[in-house]
Amino acid sequence: MAQFNPFLFYSNKLQKLFVKASQQKNPALWLHENDARTILFMLEALTRIHNKAFNDKLFYKWNKRFKKLEDVFGEIDQYMTLENEFKTNKKVSKEVLKYFRVNANNFTEKCNQRLIAKDWLNNKLNSFDHKISEFNIEYNKEYLDKLRFTILKEIDAIFSFLEKSKFQFTKIEEEVHELRRKLRWFSIYAQALNGLIQLKKTQTKIKFQINYFTEDVLNSPYNILPKRPKNISVIEFNHDAFFALSWMILKLEDLKDKGLKIQKLSDAIFIPEDITRQQAEEKAISILGFESDIQKNILQQSSDLVSVFVLKDKVLNSLIIS
Repeated sequence: MAQFNPFLFYSNKLQKLFVKASQQKNPALWLHENDARTILFMLEALTRIHNKAFNDKLFYKWNKRFKKLEDVFGEIDQYMTLENEFKTNKKVSKEVLKYFRVNANNFTEKCNQRLIAKDWLNNKLNSFDHKISEFNIEYNKEYLDKLRFTILKEIDAIFSFLEKSKFQFTKIEEEVHELRRKLRWFSIYAQALNGLIQLKKTQTKIKFQINYFTEDVLNSPYNILPKRPKNISVIEFNHDAFFALSWMILKLEDLKDKGLKIQKLSDAIFIPEDITRQQAEEKAISILGFESDIQKNILQQSSDLVSVFVLKDKVLNSLIIS
């Protein structure tokens, strides 16, 4: 029982990557290629939920550190992914492609500077491990109740967030993308807590109006949770609600990605060409092969899907069993 510690599990994984990265000419690029971002997400999720549950400076401080480093990897990933995608589009000029390559390189350099300045490659995580070992966690009912209550509060916060827009989104980044971020934490918690969250199939089947059980959802590795630790209580998530959540995260990702591509390609076109922002956006939409009212459609489709997901299918209400 004393051996179980999700923090140390992921910290050890990340430290091994840092040791190998320190021997590379370009540590940030190597870490990006070896998926350090995923492990950072796990540590960010653990410190996030524990900071909310226990209000301890240790978790607040390290959550900020993990998040800042993860954010930079996120920028690298974004620009590299878009460059690779736009390479296959003959309508995208070499000059425009250069915008993505330059930004990817700039953020890679920024990441390398952060790795050195913040001592990440020099056993920085030893300090984290030491502090975590001092934080006495007993994986009992009282501890799990605090985590469960924290998740319930986050669900309530999502309801409040959606009520502000009355389920009619008008902004892709601030509403559609932000909602996806909020929902995604529940999926990340389920992985990061390393077995403390388990899925349970209930006898009463939920009658959903949307078919959430698509091939992508059923085959997603994120829906296979770590095994339950021995002799430790767990938080149970409703199996069907969790899979429905996975579908919504994927759907919102697809929708916000379309909006993101328009925005980033528009930025890249605007810089070298003598045109207005509006013209750059129209050109980007045309190059991507989207309809002229794509952004309006993204917002409406997102609004409609989320409305059914939350109000009719009540997925979030049924997510936590115990």
